[in-house]
Amino acid sequence: MPVTPARARGFTLMEVMIALMIFGLLAATLQQVASGYMSNYRRIESQTMASWIAQNRLTEMRLQDQMPATGESDDEVAFGGHEWEVETVVSATEDPAIRRVEMTLYRVDPSGDPVQQLVFTGFLGQRNR
Repeated sequence: MPVTPARARGFTLMEVMIALMIFGLLAATLQQVASGYMSNYRRIESQTMASWIAQNRLTEMRLQDQMPATGESDDEVAFGGHEWEVETVVSATEDPAIRRVEMTLYRVDPSGDPVQQLVFTGFLGQRNR
């Protein structure tokens, strides 16, 4: 049986420790990147849902027979499996046939606190009949 040098029999403890350290750093980096992707995904999802709610509200206002009165209103909406608060401010413009509509949308988190997601501004014009 041939004799092999001690170095050729396996890895030293130092080599194993360095390999584990490199693996640990890579795993931590990958976890941090994945966490960032998930956070961005949730933020984009919330902003998209808020935008849909605001666009739906503005479309509903456009379909009314009369332009909305100026003033403020608050409303709660269930959409996408979440509770939302919508603050709407309708204001006059220089043209009396046009109204400015600003909606601020808040997503209600599980603790019940509203977290602002979007501020949406649109305009409504009076239809000629």
